[in-house]
Order: sequence, then C-alpha cells, then structure tokens
Amino acid sequence: MIAVGWILSWWGARWIRWSLLATGVVVSVLVFVTGFHVSSPPLSPDSGCTREQVQCMDGRPIPWLEAGLFGFACCVLLLIVTTVADIVIRLENRSSVESPH
Repeated sequence: MIAVGWILSWWGARWIRWSLLATGVVVSVLVFVTGFHVSSPPLSPDSGCTREQVQCMDGRPIPWLEAGLFGFACCVLLLIVTTVADIVIRLENRSSVESPH
C-alpha cells in the first residue's frame, strides 16, 4: 500500500510524496509499538510457565512487529529513492535552464 501510494504520488506535487512517506513512517512505527502492547492471554497457575520462558511466550505480537518493521524498511528505501530522484530532477531542470536551445 505504501509503494502504490508512492508511485501514484509522482503524478502530483512533490509535497504529496514527502507527506505520504512521512505518514508511512509514522504509521509503521505505531504498528510496531502496538506489537509491544498486544495483550497475551493469562497464564494458568498450573501451567508451570512464567512469561520469561521462551517456550511459554505468546506469538500474538509477532505479526504486528513484522508489519511495523517491514513498513518502516519500505519507507526508508522509498525515502532514499525519492531523495535521489529529486536530486536528479533538479539537476536536469537546472541544466535545461542554463543551456539555451
């Protein structure tokens, strides 16, 4: 969804791209943080488990953490591509203005 929005934003103003990337970063971080707050079911006293034991850990937060990290990595990659593309576009515009045809 982040990549599709980014691709579609190239037909709009430059501020739209940067706004979408900033929004994507914020949402990805919020999804990642949500993974730490997903509640696990209570452990029964007779289970013999404590929350610190790996074999007793609940896997509910893992998809949230993965989605947050993947979204953040995608935004960082698109941020690099956008920065390079903006630099190239500005250099091309500057060279076309300076050279009379």
